[in-house]
Amino acid sequence: MNESREGRRLERALVDDERTHELGVHVLAVGDRIVAQGEVASEERRQRVLEVLREAAPDQQVVDQLTLSAEPVARPSACERLPAPGAPSGADHPPEQGDAPPHRG
Repeated sequence: MNESREGRRLERALVDDERTHELGVHVLAVGDRIVAQGEVASEERRQRVLEVLREAAPDQQVVDQLTLSAEPVARPSACERLPAPGAPSGADHPPEQGDAPPHRG
C-alpha cells in the first residue's frame, strides 16, 4: 500500500472509531512510521487518537506531533445585570442603597 493511501486509511480509522470521531488530525505514513499531526482538545483526546492509530497500524511506530488546542475561555463567575427592555441604562439608573443623591446645581 502506498504511503498516501495508508495515511488516508488511518485518518478514516480516526473518523470511524467511536472513541475519537476525529476530523482534525492529519496522518502521514513515512516508511515504517505513522506521524499524527494536528490539534486536539485535550490530553485524553490525544491518548485516544494515538491508541486508535497503534491498533490500526500495529507494526508501525506512531510519532506524536499533536498539539493541544488553547484552553477554553472561562465563563464569567457572576451574571451581568442588564436593564430591562425600555428601561434607562448607565448613569440614568435609579440610585441604589448607599448611592449619593445626584448633585443639583
